[in-house]
Amino acid sequence: MSYRDKLHPQVSRAEIEVFKVLSANGLTKGMVTQKTIVLKSTIPDFCWLNKRKAVYLDGKQAHSSDKQKDSDTEIFDLLEQKGWKVLRILYEPPISKKVLREMVEKIRDFINSDD
Repeated sequence: MSYRDKLHPQVSRAEIEVFKVLSANGLTKGMVTQKTIVLKSTIPDFCWLNKRKAVYLDGKQAHSSDKQKDSDTEIFDLLEQKGWKVLRILYEPPISKKVLREMVEKIRDFINSDD
């Protein structure tokens, strides 16, 4: 089994829904998905290489354990140290249309900010 198999088994329904809305709102220019960043090996759900910004959609079911929270914090810190800006969005599936809109607004604000 490769390290990729351990990192990100499949694209979540939330990622697909967010991608559709980001695309419909013209927010995917310069974005790549599932791009491996080699530090401790991490694969952001959405990544703007030219802006050095990464977005993770963290489903509560997979990101609520202390071990996972520690890993998420470590990855966040490593990316920030390397000059990346990171947005983590914790959500509980299934996501409603209202929550989806809120997620996309957060991402839009994040990628359009000068930070």
